[in-house]
Amino acid sequence: MGSEDKEFPFTKAKISGLPLPKPGERARYYDTKSKGLCLRVASGGSKSFTYYRKIGGKVYSKKIGEFPSCTIERARVEVDKINGAIAQGKNPLEQALSATSETTLGELFDQYIKQYAADRCSTANDMVDNFNRYFGEWRSRPLSSFKRIDIQARINKLGADGKKHTANRSHDLIRAVFSWGIKKGLFAGENPCIGVDKFKLQARERFIRPEEFKAFFKALAAENKPDDDKLHNNFHDYVLLSLYTGARQANVLSMRWEDVDFKTGHWRIPKTKNKDSHTVPLTPYAVDILKCRKDKAKTNGPTPYVFPSDSAVGHYTEPKVAWRHLLKNAKLIDLRMHDLRRTMGSYMAMNNQSLPIIGKALGHKSHVSTQIYARLALDPVRAAMVQAQEQMLGAAQLEEKGDE
Repeated sequence: MGSEDKEFPFTKAKISGLPLPKPGERARYYDTKSKGLCLRVASGGSKSFTYYRKIGGKVYSKKIGEFPSCTIERARVEVDKINGAIAQGKNPLEQALSATSETTLGELFDQYIKQYAADRCSTANDMVDNFNRYFGEWRSRPLSSFKRIDIQARINKLGADGKKHTANRSHDLIRAVFSWGIKKGLFAGENPCIGVDKFKLQARERFIRPEEFKAFFKALAAENKPDDDKLHNNFHDYVLLSLYTGARQANVLSMRWEDVDFKTGHWRIPKTKNKDSHTVPLTPYAVDILKCRKDKAKTNGPTPYVFPSDSAVGHYTEPKVAWRHLLKNAKLIDLRMHDLRRTMGSYMAMNNQSLPIIGKALGHKSHVSTQIYARLALDPVRAAMVQAQEQMLGAAQLEEKGDE
């Protein structure tokens, strides 16, 4: 239903025929006969009449009754009473707004995204998806109804389902929403997320190991067929550039030609997950792939993206199906696309590169993110220790021969 259909004269037939919103969402409709009469439709099927008006920059809301037990006529009478009192300067909703008239979690989250995250967080779209997925059923709950035990129970449930990382990230998201609301004066209570226990996680260390590369590259080569469409070739080159640059998935997918400098051999990422720009040195292997794609782009028409597609965003999006197909053919287990980035860092560590160099190559803002490679950096140290020990043992043998 389009925006032009959000307002109409309420009738029992029209209300009964309204479509249900998507799971976790709700819809509002307004009566054109009684100002302030709003019908809220939940994804579960419930429909309720509410007084909903913005007066002097402040939103007033009061639940009137559930449809159809509460009739349209009765709802209009209640709304007219409130409007009449307001017209006389006596707002019955001004004092101690009830829980049903408070700002809801869904309303606060929408404001958080619109007024803050949309322009400041590169993962704003993921935030919306994750909020609707894990907290969607809480959208209509008033902010004051949340207690620490509610948040803890939800985080525990997510963790019990084997999603401990997701549980922690979900906690961080909803805590940030409450904190922002308190800071902006949209909620006067305490943040119910403070004091909630998160899960202790072991840093993921998976990367492509030396014995796995042969099968990996063989399976990947099979994905690069000359007669395939551009999306299929996108996958092959995307995987290689992710491996060769060590850049984050979102940055590789949205790579633009204007940010690639073939003369200096650099790729400038305008905005990373850390909200900073990052310049990636392009190796000859990466340059070869980009030049080949650039030549194809000239013949297939201009495009701002290195990996163009017909998606809503205009560039290639996360190729989950193709990735699963690749792993199946390569017979690799528990390898994620983000592990391509970790593979670059791991092999740099095994080649005795310092942690600051690795951090700079991967665009880490904090040295903490680079510490995962410290263990791998010990392999060259071990080799040096073995060499020293062999010299010591060799010297001991020579000394023994001299004593004979």
